[in-house]
Amino acid sequence: MADLSRLFGPLEGVELANLEIYAVGGAIRDTLLGLPPKDVDYVAVGTTPEILLNLGFRQVGKDFPVFLHPKSHAELALARTERKIKKGHAGFIVHADPSVTLETDLRRRDFTVNAIALSRDGHIIDPYGGQDDLNDRILRHVSPAFSEDPLRVLRCIRFLAQLSTYEFKISTETVDVIKSMSHSLRELSVERIIVELDKTLDSTNPATGLVNLHRLGITEVLIPDLAVVPDRFICRSVEARLGEWILVNQPTLECIEHYTRKFRLTNLRVNFLTALFKLKNKKINDAASCLELMNQLGWLRGNDPDPKLDELLIEFDQTQFIEVPITRLFEVRNKVREITAAQFTKKGIYGKALGEAIYAERLKVLATEISAPGTAPGL
Repeated sequence: MADLSRLFGPLEGVELANLEIYAVGGAIRDTLLGLPPKDVDYVAVGTTPEILLNLGFRQVGKDFPVFLHPKSHAELALARTERKIKKGHAGFIVHADPSVTLETDLRRRDFTVNAIALSRDGHIIDPYGGQDDLNDRILRHVSPAFSEDPLRVLRCIRFLAQLSTYEFKISTETVDVIKSMSHSLRELSVERIIVELDKTLDSTNPATGLVNLHRLGITEVLIPDLAVVPDRFICRSVEARLGEWILVNQPTLECIEHYTRKFRLTNLRVNFLTALFKLKNKKINDAASCLELMNQLGWLRGNDPDPKLDELLIEFDQTQFIEVPITRLFEVRNKVREITAAQFTKKGIYGKALGEAIYAERLKVLATEISAPGTAPGL
């Protein structure tokens, strides 16, 4: 039997004897699976904000009552219900008072395996069959309220990826519900979509999640140009895995630019994906082609190279998409960048002649680096 008692450790240090408190959610699921639990969620039943505040808890957030433990800062929420009032992930009115039961609170959760609670005396409360579904490796929605929150669709994809070792499947009825919800995915903010996709890409087996993204019709709604999924991901970082996913779909530069704008990607991700497009399937045959590639990548401008971008490109070098040896390319880039306009202006060279002189000198350096035995393997 998994050791569930340790889940209440973060609540120690405050006198809670008279309170009805339960550990709930993913921490229970993971512990029963034998996985180390992450953040533990706690629910208090039959109490009020005033009681918790008097015990030293600090209330945070205005949308629903969550309280921080005075010492561990663990989050304790009051049992609550939710009612959908408008579109989107946040379009709910929350009702919390001492009359809300634990079973009612658990009913608003997404999947039965996440609707299991543990009392402080060690009893498991499982009104919706979560343990059976956990043993059968099934993701099943708890109630019809599942369809009110489109974010749960992406959470389902993420769980499949994170729990891929256990080969979870989606129940037939939940598959039907998810497919019927596809239109509502457009209600989600791009920020929420990116957060969930990042968690999927950062999982043990992102391919499992992304394949189901397509199978359930989600790709067609959110990212129709990314229907192909790598058989397996070579890279480890989220950014590099995103690059693998995008390049396996053979996108145009316009397609990449469209999605970077649509999902408001960071400058680092935009620059990385743009560089990948310009590097893919490129070969360096001579000094001129090498210099042209560096210019296309913007490597010879005045700004210093971005070390984070360089790290991502080096990581991506292990994939099949880039034939140019990135590390070696960086070495010759650094030598070429040492050639600056100042070296020529002090000799009185300006205007068109200045540009020609810089180009000729950089070409000369590259030719030496490429042709000298042992200095540029693979170039």
